[in-house]
Amino acid sequence: MSKTFNLTEDQLDFISFMKREVSSHADLKVRLEARLATIAKGTEKTAKLDTSFRLNHSPQTMIKFLALFSRDDRFKWYTHKWDISIPFDIQEMISRQTINKSILRDMAYPKGSGPVVNEKTYTQVWNFINFSNSGPNIYSWKNTRFENIRCGWHSIVNLSKENPEIPVENLILSDGHQFKDYIRMFKAVIEFRTDLNDDDRFSELVWSSIKSGLPKDFDIEFDSKFDEIGYDLNVYCDVIAVLSALNIICTWMIRHKARSSKVKVNLTSENEYYILEIFHTGSYFSNIEKFKYPSGDLEELRKRLFSVCDFSLEGDYMKDGKNNGSLIVNALDENSQISVKSLSPCDIIISDDKIGGVKYKLKIYKR
Repeated sequence: MSKTFNLTEDQLDFISFMKREVSSHADLKVRLEARLATIAKGTEKTAKLDTSFRLNHSPQTMIKFLALFSRDDRFKWYTHKWDISIPFDIQEMISRQTINKSILRDMAYPKGSGPVVNEKTYTQVWNFINFSNSGPNIYSWKNTRFENIRCGWHSIVNLSKENPEIPVENLILSDGHQFKDYIRMFKAVIEFRTDLNDDDRFSELVWSSIKSGLPKDFDIEFDSKFDEIGYDLNVYCDVIAVLSALNIICTWMIRHKARSSKVKVNLTSENEYYILEIFHTGSYFSNIEKFKYPSGDLEELRKRLFSVCDFSLEGDYMKDGKNNGSLIVNALDENSQISVKSLSPCDIIISDDKIGGVKYKLKIYKR
């Protein structure tokens, strides 16, 4: 007879740490996941994983995490022009980073249950600010073009020591770019901003992502409110997560192009959040089971948007060629949790209302 034991907080923290550390090594990742799966299935007769350990979907925690780089002096100098009244001391920043990492890491890997920052959001940030990110295997972060960027604060350590008279943001890297070019690039992936390049504005990034993600024979209509609101939208957000989700949504619409090739995009502003709605008119759902037990692209999207923004789907439901009303699928909301094993199920509502197609909704919270 097998006996059950509860993993300690340190053990769970160690599992999260190991999964992150081996993520760039395919062979080690496979071996670790296989080992965890063995334990989870209970094939080791003396152990069974306790699934009571759960972390909460929390876009508000992501906002608090990313806002540190604008509002907290311990972190703001990673992304802001250095105050000339304060002597720049890179060695002091390096020595303080152990404490800074602990603050960030506790938000991504909390000890026990509670709100959490998405693991990939944390990794993006850490790979840019980590002074020890050097050697033959430099861990990269992605810019809004999904390019792997290997320049970060580790890139200017020696340059700063050799050129103390040059402001840190003006230091020139080996590729000819000033360091401030990469600081601006990093800002664009942790916040939808209005003070960088026009191409980095919310409306421009989303417009470009959808236009490039769908074939030219799609009829895409952007509501006037989309540009009116989106051009000046300014929120802390894992921008890469949102763009990744849009890429997946575009593949779904392409997959169901035979049903319709018309898409409407709208953006609304409420007191506490924005809602980006992508409406594939004339499309419909034909399989409710895939929402009951999400896998594949849907599960990938949910994990990437976990603790980034809420996500729901609404659409007409056809079964055996007959109209069966519509479905509302709350894929990520305040009730969503993730455990060692998986995300909690989607909440599905069956309605008699007609939608007229399929709507994909991203709720992006304000500061």
